[in-house]
Amino acid sequence: MWFGKRQKVQGFGAVVLAMSFALAGCGTSSKQSAESVLPSAGSMPTELKTVTNKPSSTLPPKKCRSTADKPSGWCVSAVAESHVAYGNGDRSKRAVFDAVAYHNDTAAKKAFRKWKASIESHSSKYRILNGEKFGTESVAFVGTTGTSRDDQGVVLLAGSFVGTVDYRGSGKQDAVDATLGTMSKTFAERMQKES
Repeated sequence: MWFGKRQKVQGFGAVVLAMSFALAGCGTSSKQSAESVLPSAGSMPTELKTVTNKPSSTLPPKKCRSTADKPSGWCVSAVAESHVAYGNGDRSKRAVFDAVAYHNDTAAKKAFRKWKASIESHSSKYRILNGEKFGTESVAFVGTTGTSRDDQGVVLLAGSFVGTVDYRGSGKQDAVDATLGTMSKTFAERMQKES
């Protein structure tokens, strides 16, 4: 359950991120830094300590593309997007985090509604899971088809950020996996602190 394909920006990722802040008129404060809210390896559960994709920032949101797993208009008012992934030694489990920083809380809330509606409209691909709320608002789901079957995910809103957590290898179908719940709660707290 990837939320679109990842693009690596090597060498000049920080410059691109800084330029996107300047172009958006937001400055370069850590408040808008999507990369600053990504969890570190030290904060991950024991079984997910291996970095499989280093923290990185993508191209400016004006160059974003819509994919099957991303809602149309997800990058409107976004100023940055960052990504990191962790796994275990045998690759049977993996946690993928994406953070999108928006101009303000209102813009993030509008974007979250698009993400949530996108998940809810794909009822043949995802099943919504009831459970704990993460951040200000969240939606948890499990994949129901193909290779994403039994993989769980959460899309959450916290301050001026929308975050996604994709937990592969959970195997649980009926409830939010405890590991996913812990990671989502910590991620939401990091986003709220930076907003």
